[in-house]
Amino acid sequence: MPTQVPTGGDSGVRPTLAAVTPVLCAVRLPLPWEEFDLPSPLATRSTVLITGSPAWAWQGGTPNLRIDECPIAQGTPVKGWDLDHVVLLVPSMAAATAALATTGTTPRLQMTVKGRPTAFFRVGPVLEVIESPVRTPALFGVALVTDEPLEVVALRWRSLGRTVTDPRPAIQPGRRIFSVQATEAGLAVMSPYRAVPDAVES
Repeated sequence: MPTQVPTGGDSGVRPTLAAVTPVLCAVRLPLPWEEFDLPSPLATRSTVLITGSPAWAWQGGTPNLRIDECPIAQGTPVKGWDLDHVVLLVPSMAAATAALATTGTTPRLQMTVKGRPTAFFRVGPVLEVIESPVRTPALFGVALVTDEPLEVVALRWRSLGRTVTDPRPAIQPGRRIFSVQATEAGLAVMSPYRAVPDAVES
């Protein structure tokens, strides 16, 4: 079981928020964190993850993408766990990029992933925006990052009755990832980023 970081008598902590650059400070998705042996809400360095209908909260400017807004809850951090990225599906990459630009947020990287235009924005966590056949923008899911070996986490979650894929190479060189199936929102877990010299993208 992951070890929770002591919070000095407080029931949780709020993430540290940037004052100038917009920060995605809360994401609400129908993911039952306690059923994954994690606290609910779960605090990461930048963003609190909340269980419920899809919604988000920003500080420093909210892009007009027709996503419901949620309150910023307090959460409990867990040592060795963090949020890697949030996945947002949009019908138009151009419109989504323009909406994010109104808050001063521009893409760090744009590429095609599995045939779909994809852009990556740094908004606390990485926001991965994927052009998809959806009618309106929709929060799809999140990817966590853990210091634990992925095989250990996958085995533990399988013992809790979850369907988990085997760890596989991620797009980023030197990283691995597994996905959780049969959930109401997308959930994946990745190994930490470590610089890999002369690595070839998979």
